[in-house]
Formats: sequence, structure tokens, C-alpha cells
Amino acid sequence: MIRSVRSEVLKLRTVWSTWAIIAIAMVLSAALGLLAAFVHPHRRAVQGLYFPPRGSSAWFDNLFSAMSVSADLALVLGILLVTGEYRHKTVTPTYLAEPRRGRVVGAKLGVSIGGGLVVGVAGAAMSLVLGLCLVAGGFGNITRMFTQYQGIVGGVLAACVAFALYGLGLGALLKNQVAAFVVGLGFTAVIEPILVGVVPSVGRWMPGQAARALETLAAGARRGGFFTGGSGLAHLVTWWEGGLALLGYAVVLALAGIFTTLRADVT
Repeated sequence: MIRSVRSEVLKLRTVWSTWAIIAIAMVLSAALGLLAAFVHPHRRAVQGLYFPPRGSSAWFDNLFSAMSVSADLALVLGILLVTGEYRHKTVTPTYLAEPRRGRVVGAKLGVSIGGGLVVGVAGAAMSLVLGLCLVAGGFGNITRMFTQYQGIVGGVLAACVAFALYGLGLGALLKNQVAAFVVGLGFTAVIEPILVGVVPSVGRWMPGQAARALETLAAGARRGGFFTGGSGLAHLVTWWEGGLALLGYAVVLALAGIFTTLRADVT
């Protein structure tokens, strides 16, 4: 098992997509944070959006909520861990080196936890640098900035780990890279908002909403901000319920993926 884990770590380190995902997480965390921080003040009356005074606690909350984009990228990383092997036809030598396929998927599950955490840390680090730069530029104070940062970073990192596991389980089940991306990202972006609006009691248990709930881990009752449409978080389940829901999705999909993988012909 240790040999399989080492092999998966080596694969993750040596493919360009891993570093691209980490870089994108950093760039988007900074870019979206700046967007939330410096949107034109005359647009405060735009319906459904929330623009607090610059330098306030809510303003920093808006800025740091941008790092939650890392969770979606952790989902992409988890999907690539499995589907990349099928897309590039490297899954056959992988199973020849380790015929016990369950161990291969188990090793990927373990590596996806670390990979998701790394993606989350990259986005969180960039958000922190942005926050420090803004404080140095005269916006707010360091104490307020750190208070808001600490209130969201733990939940975002937990959501990244959970989404990486969810993505890996989805990839293990579907195996087709395009299909996994469409289902994983498309469902979260398109179907979930419809479910939340039409059947909120069901929609709030969907993966994306569960991740948003998990992101409130250390934040308590945060207000809805720029990236939540200003609507607040009242419809979400508690952070631990969201975490359990995401873990459940990951476990069920991974078990289904192992079940189908054990019986699938990859030649």
C-alpha cells in the first residue's frame, strides 16, 4: 500500500495539470478577492449583491470568501487523479504494477486528501497575502483582517479536502474525464441553484451547498457577501452536516468506483 501511495504522489507531482490547478487557485483567489474588494461603490444598489464599506469586517469577509474557488479546483484535481489514467492509457501499466485494484483506488483516495489540501492552502495563502497588502495600503487594520481570515480559512481547507475526495469518487465511477467534469462542475453550477430555489429542503444537501456549509466551520453565522449573492447562509445545513454529506458522497462514489473498476476491462 505504501508503494502505491508513493507512486500516486509521484504521478501527481510530475504532471503539469497539478501545478496548473495550484496556480489557477492562487490567481483566482487574488483576482476574485480584488473584484469583491474594489467593485465600484456606485453599484451598491444593484439588487442581490452586497457591498460593505471598504476596510470593514464584512468587506474582509467578502474578500476572503473568494478563496472558496479553491474547492472547485480541488474537485477538478480529484477527477483528474482517476480519469487522467484512462484518458492517457496509463491505467493498464498501473494495474499491472499493482493488480489489486482496490489498493490503487485506496492509494488515490489518500493522495487526493493531500492534493486537495495543497490546492486549498495555495488559494488561502494568496488571499492572506492580498489581505496583508490591502492593510498595508491603509484599508482596515491587521486585527480585523486576521479575525475574518481565521473565520473562513479552516472551513475552506476542509471543503477542499472533501471536494477532492468527492471528485475522485466521481472520476472512479464515471472514468470518462469529460463526463466527470460535466457532472461534477455542471451539476454544482446549474442544477443545484435550481434545486435550492425550487426545493430548498433538498437543494441544501447537494454537494456544492454542503461545501458552502462546511466553509462556515470556524466562521459561525457569517453574512452572505459578494460571492453568495448577499442572500446570507440561512438556508444551509450546519458545517458538520455539510461535511458529513460531502464525505458520504465521496465514500459512496468511491465504493461504486471500486466495484466497477474491479470488474472493468481496461485493455
